[in-house]
Amino acid sequence: MTDSALFEGLAHVVVAGGTPQEWLAMSPEQWSVRVATLLEGASIEGVQWITLLPHHGEVLSLDERNQLKGDLGHRHNSELVGLEIVAAGHGERYVIRNAAGTSVIIDPSPDGHVRFAATVESLRVSGVDPEDIDEEFLSRAILAPAIAEPDLVIILGPPDLIPESMVWELAYSELVFLDLGWDDLTSSDLELAIDDFTRRHRRFGGLDS
Repeated sequence: MTDSALFEGLAHVVVAGGTPQEWLAMSPEQWSVRVATLLEGASIEGVQWITLLPHHGEVLSLDERNQLKGDLGHRHNSELVGLEIVAAGHGERYVIRNAAGTSVIIDPSPDGHVRFAATVESLRVSGVDPEDIDEEFLSRAILAPAIAEPDLVIILGPPDLIPESMVWELAYSELVFLDLGWDDLTSSDLELAIDDFTRRHRRFGGLDS
């Protein structure tokens, strides 16, 4: 049984949009609003994890990552818990939670192949026995701190352009494209995408009601 099977309904949603450079141009106030938008949009189905990845773009320098980390760490919404930094095999991930325990996992890595390879290499360097690395083990390492595979990937942009930022997440997830720019996303857009997904899957038996 995979970890995903332990959760009823829609547990994990991935949103891919913008570039690391567009993220870096946002103010702390704008980030606070964006995180609140993601949390509000996913709240209709009790989603536990929302992973935010860029659609594509250039890798941030160390100084740029530190700037992004600082912007994310400013609290402009009393309903959001302070920033948590999670060490992943490919680098840091930034986690912000609300009072209900829903987590927004922010990862500025723009290249999914690099992220996958770096995660595998980090397991090797840390001395993990290759025989112990099965699909579930690797999934935990790639998706941490989420412990369930994403059910739904929401992609901001044209439907003929797959994001460069993910590889693993595309394997079993359903893809929904929203032809929107990074700055145009609203909570209503997320609600509609998630509601459409859950209605289809409940109709055909894919999700528990």
